[in-house]
Amino acid sequence: MHCALCNEFVEDNELACGDAIEVDGEYWHSECYVEYYGEELEEAV
Repeated sequence: MHCALCNEFVEDNELACGDAIEVDGEYWHSECYVEYYGEELEEAV
């Protein structure tokens, strides 16, 4: 799995602790998502 923006490897532990997410089949580091979309991720309740 690679980040859609920076293309660096996304590890399973990053997904588990919230440092990375999957959106529509693409993986993103949280900070890359914020940089690209200009909005913070919302936490699931």
